[in-house]
Amino acid sequence: MNTTPEPGTGVTIGGMQVRYLARSDATDDALGIYAMTLAAHSPGAGLHRHARLTEAFEVHEGALTLRLNDRDVTAGPGDFVLVRPGDAHAFANRGDRPVRFTLTFTPALHREGFFEGLAALAAEDRLRDEGAMRALMAAYDQEPLAGFSGWSEVG
Repeated sequence: MNTTPEPGTGVTIGGMQVRYLARSDATDDALGIYAMTLAAHSPGAGLHRHARLTEAFEVHEGALTLRLNDRDVTAGPGDFVLVRPGDAHAFANRGDRPVRFTLTFTPALHREGFFEGLAALAAEDRLRDEGAMRALMAAYDQEPLAGFSGWSEVG
């Protein structure tokens, strides 16, 4: 059985590349798994939380900086960070090297649509457009907690 996604399946959002490993439509929306590459000195996601989603980060290369509730965490190769529903969190690459990690959502809640929406907004330089960002987030179980600058700049 071939479990490799078709070439080119995924999106680029500024300095973040998302490659779909297990799409929500292939798992009956139970889970989504994504290979992520975050360029040096790149934002990933501003501070937010999910009501239903559990999110997991497994770092393979580089150092990923996360804000998890009231603490900062730096995750390196082999580290695993679990974000439960309701946990406030954000992430970025503040280092000089790219960060590679696997990002998992359960349930997936059609997460590819969120990534594709972000990519479209980034292509139009609209990641700071509060109305567009709020609408996108509301459709994918995401509540912004500190404005929208963390989506387009490293804080």
